[in-house]
Amino acid sequence: MHEVTGAEGLLPADEQARLAECVREPIHVPGAVQPHGVLLAADPATLEVVQVSANCRQLLGAEVHEVLGRPLEAALGTGCTRRLRTALAASDDAAVPALRAKVGGLPVDVSAHASGDLLVVEVEPAGAVSPARLLADLHAATGRLLRSGTIEEVRTATAQEVRRLTGFDRVMVYHFHPDGHGEVVAEDRVDEVEPYLGLHYPASDIPAQARRLYLLQQSRHIVLGADGPAPLLRLAGTAGGHDTAPLDLSHAHLRAVSPHHVQFMRNMGIAASMSLPLVHDGELVGMVSCGDRRARHVPHPLRQACEVLAQQLTSRLTALHETRQLSRRLEVQHVRTRLVEQMVGAEDVSDGLTRGEVTLLDLVPAHGAVVSLEEELVQVGETPPPAEVLAVVERLRSTEEGDFPLVSDALALERPDLAGLLPSVAGVVFVPFGGDRDYLLWFRPEVVQTLDWLGEQSLQNRDTPLSPRNSFSSWRQSVSGRCLPWDPVEVAEACELRRDIDAVLLRRAESRLAHLGMHDALTGLPNRRLLMDRLGHALDRHHRGTAVALLFIDLDRFKLVNDSFGHDVGDALLLHAAHRIKRAARASDPVARLGGDEFMVLCEDTDAGAAGVLAQRIVDAFQEPVEMEGRELRITASIGVTTAQEHHRPADLLREADTAMYLAKQEGRNRASRFEAGLRYQALRHLDTEQALRRGLGRGELELHYQPIVDVPTGELRGVEALLRWDRPGVGHVPPDEFIPLAEETGFIVPLGEWVLDEALRQLSTWRSRGHLPPGFRMAVNLSPQQLGSPTLVAAVQRSIERNGTAPSELSLEITETTLMSERSSMSEAVEALSSLGVGLSIDDFGTGYSSLAYLRYLPVQQLKVDRSFVSGAAPGSRDVALVAAVCGLAQEFGMTCVAEGVERAEELAMLAEIGCDSAQGFHIGRPEPAEALAARWRSLAADGVDLRPR
Repeated sequence: MHEVTGAEGLLPADEQARLAECVREPIHVPGAVQPHGVLLAADPATLEVVQVSANCRQLLGAEVHEVLGRPLEAALGTGCTRRLRTALAASDDAAVPALRAKVGGLPVDVSAHASGDLLVVEVEPAGAVSPARLLADLHAATGRLLRSGTIEEVRTATAQEVRRLTGFDRVMVYHFHPDGHGEVVAEDRVDEVEPYLGLHYPASDIPAQARRLYLLQQSRHIVLGADGPAPLLRLAGTAGGHDTAPLDLSHAHLRAVSPHHVQFMRNMGIAASMSLPLVHDGELVGMVSCGDRRARHVPHPLRQACEVLAQQLTSRLTALHETRQLSRRLEVQHVRTRLVEQMVGAEDVSDGLTRGEVTLLDLVPAHGAVVSLEEELVQVGETPPPAEVLAVVERLRSTEEGDFPLVSDALALERPDLAGLLPSVAGVVFVPFGGDRDYLLWFRPEVVQTLDWLGEQSLQNRDTPLSPRNSFSSWRQSVSGRCLPWDPVEVAEACELRRDIDAVLLRRAESRLAHLGMHDALTGLPNRRLLMDRLGHALDRHHRGTAVALLFIDLDRFKLVNDSFGHDVGDALLLHAAHRIKRAARASDPVARLGGDEFMVLCEDTDAGAAGVLAQRIVDAFQEPVEMEGRELRITASIGVTTAQEHHRPADLLREADTAMYLAKQEGRNRASRFEAGLRYQALRHLDTEQALRRGLGRGELELHYQPIVDVPTGELRGVEALLRWDRPGVGHVPPDEFIPLAEETGFIVPLGEWVLDEALRQLSTWRSRGHLPPGFRMAVNLSPQQLGSPTLVAAVQRSIERNGTAPSELSLEITETTLMSERSSMSEAVEALSSLGVGLSIDDFGTGYSSLAYLRYLPVQQLKVDRSFVSGAAPGSRDVALVAAVCGLAQEFGMTCVAEGVERAEELAMLAEIGCDSAQGFHIGRPEPAEALAARWRSLAADGVDLRPR
């Protein structure tokens, strides 16, 4: 059985009028009772009878005037009343289900409940039912019910068992569909009555207020005798007198029947009925309905036995439904898991959803489906033309439904605005995910169905528009404009799939960033970080007897190519060089690019002789010229070779190979040289540089230069980055990449960094005192890994801020992404402490380290700085531009700002403005300068009205 939605909308318009009329009928206060029993209303404190049904003589043997205003004992007798008092005293809710008693010599069943301020007592004739036999029958029926294995079998078994207990002509099990209409899903009957199994009936057959009453009672019994309802008579001037509201009979078994329902039963040929509501989690989900052509009364004990069966049915249906749903959910989840595996393994996520062993159509069966990812539409199965799909999605995006899953199996009825755009489609499931343009969309065509109703639903089958149907013979209606209904389990898993897709896309983004962090962006080769990691593992194996050699390759006069032909030609030449090195090396030898024109080859199971042969083979590989843009370029390589010794660390081996490479340069280039012990003078040179650096800090040889950082949209100055410079006496300018790594290696970077921080904040304070600082100005200072790991860092920063009288928010400390990843376990406490001071934190060289988006979630970082390698020379439409845009978007998503480094051309600044980058720095904006020179230049630019905004 499928759930049917919208069936009520297929009925004639007068169905809504009938529903409205039924809702207005006060069926809970009819002012009368069914004539087969007697109802009394008494004051609960005194048990004085204040209301009684007019037929009291029938069961009580007393006239109305002999009961009204008298104690309850006058009607029920002393023994029955005493038992009733005892039962009421033991009840928490002033309710007594049923007591077997004798009143006036007749066996009766007495029940009681509270209604407002009154106690309602109902008296019905007791049937000749043996309690022992009834209990045995009930036990047997329950056993047969529990042995039923499916939902359909349980429903059928219940109909059979209730009919076996009651002897009714017909017992039906109803199921209520989501739109309120019902369906006969099981039936047991005598041969003489017409079958109703599988027929549907409108919601007005059991209107809303009747359903509310069914939630209050475990059964409802109606007997249509020759006599009409017995009115309730009141004692004037009392709590139940004629000046009070009608008595609420919502909980009364004897409540009189609505005239509409009486006519309904007579038209069906029913003189007696019993209804057993099926309630789950406070909702009426179905009903067991019994009907008989005879006006017969079902005594209380038998009704209670049937109520037990109905409760068993509800519990069993719930368990079987949940089991079926769980089984179905596991099946669909298995498909979803397969789709996720395919997405992870496929080169393209969309292919994993549409081209694998399972597809979107296995998750949600449909005629066709599409996935839109990054505005690329991929289809599986038969789908509408792309133009129609895009038109529907645009319509959805223009309304709030565009942000939520849309499920419809009757598009023409529920969303005619969409149906007009998809003429070949009757139903859709639309599930958006990820970005604004990403979504999943399933399509189903129209399937003409038939719906069999319990009686013709037209006006010709009624005396008046509001009266019940005259005939209940099956009436078939064709249903068009609909597709097969969507399975809620499948739709739920489709919604979960969108989260899976987002997770896969996130992991892919992290993987791409991780690859960029471990590989060179231009050549795809391992970078320095990955090489050093592999070199460390190789040396571990060397200690166990494996020979290890390292080749350091530097392209000769490569700078001349860049200066003469530009970076594009230079990059192309580097790609050629990487290819030649890989082709010359063995397949087992990792080739890495350190940066610039420097490459490395790591060789294992290779002695000095074999390493020399390999180095010469690489030198020879560069003898052939390279043709670039119609030009023939000739470039050679100088190679340093070293082999691992017992004492070597990765940095030692790299340094020796570097030294040997410089020897090859000195000997004329285009050759390979091997590291010899005599080259250790290089180490002495490093020692000399280290000592000179320590002395230079105390002698004032070091100074800071400042590079401006501007706001991209406005061109206004937003801050500067402090950069260390060393003018060594007798040597001249020493490049930072020569002495800073040395300071880091020796640990001198910690006191050196404290000096840089203090000097930068002193200069910041000076500029502020002279009124040179624009609003929001920040001083950016770099932190090295050793500084970040120093236990004195936080205290040093706090002292410097206080000493120079600057606000913590004016300082931005820059930490490289590589530092964050490699030192993450030890740096969290320091970063949190710096953040608590109010100092700004920035991730420098973002995109070059081992990127993981995960750490951005918990680090108190306010800014990302895109490495200059992605900005400088970036061409429109290139991967570099896409990466910069992605980082900017990522920063915005995390509430950060984004700074792009390496802006060397106006075109690059314009590109940054176009993709929404916040700030920028680079030679196009301003080179690093001493403080006074920078201040003078910016004052001059401001005075001349120079506009630095991108154009």
